[in-house]
Amino acid sequence: MNYPVWIVPNIGSGWVIGLIAIFHIMISHFAIGGGLYLALAEWRALRTGRRDWFQFLPRHSKFFLILTGVYGASSGVGIWFAIGLAAPEATSTLIHNFVFAWAIEWLFFLVELTSAAVYYYTWNRIPNELHLRVGWFYAAASFFTLFIINGILAFMLTPGEAWLAVAGTGLEASRFFQAFFNPTYWSSLALRILVCVALAGVWALVTGSRIDETAQPDLKTDVIRWSVRWLVPAFFLMPICTVWYLACVPQSQLELLNLGISTAGPGSFSHVTRAVLV
Repeated sequence: MNYPVWIVPNIGSGWVIGLIAIFHIMISHFAIGGGLYLALAEWRALRTGRRDWFQFLPRHSKFFLILTGVYGASSGVGIWFAIGLAAPEATSTLIHNFVFAWAIEWLFFLVELTSAAVYYYTWNRIPNELHLRVGWFYAAASFFTLFIINGILAFMLTPGEAWLAVAGTGLEASRFFQAFFNPTYWSSLALRILVCVALAGVWALVTGSRIDETAQPDLKTDVIRWSVRWLVPAFFLMPICTVWYLACVPQSQLELLNLGISTAGPGSFSHVTRAVLV
C-alpha cells in the first residue's frame, strides 16, 4: 500500500527516519564491532592468563546482548515502519531489487541474535575453547551482515550507471551485482568498519568505567587502556577513507549534496543534517 503523504507535525517524516536511524546506527555498528571486541578480549585473556578479565567480560557481554538484541532490533523495525510510510516507492524498490540480499541478511541476523544469547548464557558452562569459538562465530556472522547491508545502503546514493540504464524497464534485477557492488561500496564499507571498531571501544569504555577502581585497579586500568586502542584506527584512517569515499561519489550526487548545504537557511538546524550527509 502506498501513502501519498505522511505528515508529521513540526518535525516532518524525514526527521522521524533520521532520529530512529541515528539511534539504530549507534547500536547496530556496535553489534558488529562489539562482537569482534568480545572475541579478541576473551582470546587475549586466555593467552595471557588474565583470569580477572573473566569478571569483566560476562558483564560486558550482558550489556552487549541487551543493547543490541533489544534496542538494536526494535529500532531496526522502527526504521522499516518509518520508511514504509515516508517513502513507500523507494522502500519497494529496495525490497524488489535486493530481495535475496535481504533474505541472506536476515538469515545472518538470526544467527547473530542466537549466537549472542548463547555466548552470554554459556559463560563458565562450556569449555573456554568452545566458548571462544562461539564468540568468533558471532563476530563472523555480524561482519557478513555488514557486507550485505552496506551494498544496499550504498546503492541508495550511488546506484551506478548500469542499474540506472535499465531503471523503470522491469529489467532492474538483471543488474543485481552491478547495483550491489556500486561505485561507493568498498569505500563506504571501509568507513563502516572503522566506525564499528571505534564504537566497540567507546561502549567498552562505558562498561569498563563501572569497574570498582578500589577493588580491581589493575583490571580497570587494563580494560580502559585496551579499549582506547580501538579508537586509534578510526582516528588515523577515517579522514583518508572519507576522501576516498567522496572521490567515488558521482559528480551529480555531489552537486546535490553541495546544493543542499549551500541553500540551508540561516539559523536552520538542517545545517547540521546536511553537513553530516556530506
